[in-house]
Amino acid sequence: PLPPLTHQQHDAAARLSSRLPEFRRLLEKAGELPELSAWLAQAAPEQCVPTLWDTEPSAPPAPHSLAMYRLLLIQAFRPDRVIAAATQLVGAVLGGGFMARAETELELAAITDTQLNATTPALLCSVPGYDASGRVDDMATELNKPLSSIAIGSAEGFNQAERAINTACKTGRWVMLKNVHLAPVWLVQLEKKLHSLQPHPNFRLFLTTEISPKLPVNLLRAGRVVVFEPPPGIRANLLRTFATVPAARMMKAPSERARLYFLLAWFHGIVQERLRYVPLGWAKYYEFNESDLRVACDTLDTWIDATAMGRTNLPPEKVPWEALVTLLSQCIYGGKIDNLFDQRLLHSFLCKLFTPKSFEADFALVANVDGATGNQRHITMPDGNRRDHFLKWIEDLSDRQTPSWLGLPNNAEKVLLTTQGSDLVSKLLKMQQLEDEEELAYNAAQDDPNAIVVVGDGRPAWMKTLHQTATAWLQLLPKELPTLRRTVENIKDPLYRFFEREVAAGAALLQQVLHDLRAVISICQVIHDHSLSDATLNMF
Repeated sequence: PLPPLTHQQHDAAARLSSRLPEFRRLLEKAGELPELSAWLAQAAPEQCVPTLWDTEPSAPPAPHSLAMYRLLLIQAFRPDRVIAAATQLVGAVLGGGFMARAETELELAAITDTQLNATTPALLCSVPGYDASGRVDDMATELNKPLSSIAIGSAEGFNQAERAINTACKTGRWVMLKNVHLAPVWLVQLEKKLHSLQPHPNFRLFLTTEISPKLPVNLLRAGRVVVFEPPPGIRANLLRTFATVPAARMMKAPSERARLYFLLAWFHGIVQERLRYVPLGWAKYYEFNESDLRVACDTLDTWIDATAMGRTNLPPEKVPWEALVTLLSQCIYGGKIDNLFDQRLLHSFLCKLFTPKSFEADFALVANVDGATGNQRHITMPDGNRRDHFLKWIEDLSDRQTPSWLGLPNNAEKVLLTTQGSDLVSKLLKMQQLEDEEELAYNAAQDDPNAIVVVGDGRPAWMKTLHQTATAWLQLLPKELPTLRRTVENIKDPLYRFFEREVAAGAALLQQVLHDLRAVISICQVIHDHSLSDATLNMF
């Protein structure tokens, strides 16, 4: 390989040059590039990708083509930056403001008002650890709508849900069923029930669920799906927190309350972002979510109100730091932790942030980090005690962060990003394979609508898997069941006659299963031989 390249990078570049004509001279151009080593060592090489592809001066590539070329080079030379380069590609194709929308909060009230009705449920789908039920609770409180909340997962919950839906359909209440992914079979019954209802015009049904392949497709089609998958990063996390907490609540007296809210938001962001680096960030995955933040805010308000007693200012030394640290570390967040090292780590974060020194100028939220502004290598607490001051500081933060912001070594990010990039490519290949299989299985040609396009053996992957599975089962199953020995004596025994009937029924069932397996194998072989008959089509 070229001196700056590893064997892995050289092999990836060779594959790229052999598959795309634009990159046929990739290795040659890379060898002639004097700044190749410096470019490979950059923290963000996707920002200045050298032109290592062939272009026609009279017909320069379009912006989205350039973004794709850069993505391919990044995948070959810096696989840890595939996600960043893919983000640039999405921006080039869909516009610069498309990715920015991911950081903004969904207006659930507007969606409920304009896109939902009494017969269209809302499915609030989220990643594990992200609880969307609080958004419905807050919206119902804000709009003064009666809401019935039922947790799904037990037989009692099913009965309560059915009663609540029947009652709400008559009265026009709202109903929220939480964690419905725990009961996918029951959801099929719910979907059928919704078709037979004649609900009140004000009735609304909300279903909160984790993203799961077991959710009924018909229910997803019948409802309005809202996906909550928060973008990663401290900045995005802080923006979500500040969008969740009302401005009036944060700016309530005493004036120091907003600064304490910022400390809590920063701590919440650190705790959640370290989950991306499990088992390096935490020993295991803990479900730190918005419910913890909501309880922490309530706790903060309770103690501050009790200590301030209506005063407009609260000296830093009077803030109940010990009580806040204890409740956050032992109950609210720490109550989910069952690892001693993680418990100590959580407590150390709280002791570092929740201290009277946090009200001093240039208080370091994190020390010795990469990506901090200015000449200093630490991120300092923003000045001021107003919410808009903190929000302006958050908006000025860089989208990019290093693991050192979270107290982790910087190589943790490279390992994580490389894995995420490989996962992205793997999922894209699976999507491409599904499209190819559909085209290979049946192609609606102009002359013959049943024409089969043959590439390889002409069978999609699912049919090959079906063929292999049926063949394996046919080899494992016995050809027949041994019968019971019948004599003049044992035929008089009723117990013998019972077992004889059961064995006969089992033998008949075995022959039926063997017949069906042979039929499935025959169908797969017929398609393989390209002689699919009308009878075979009817069997499908």
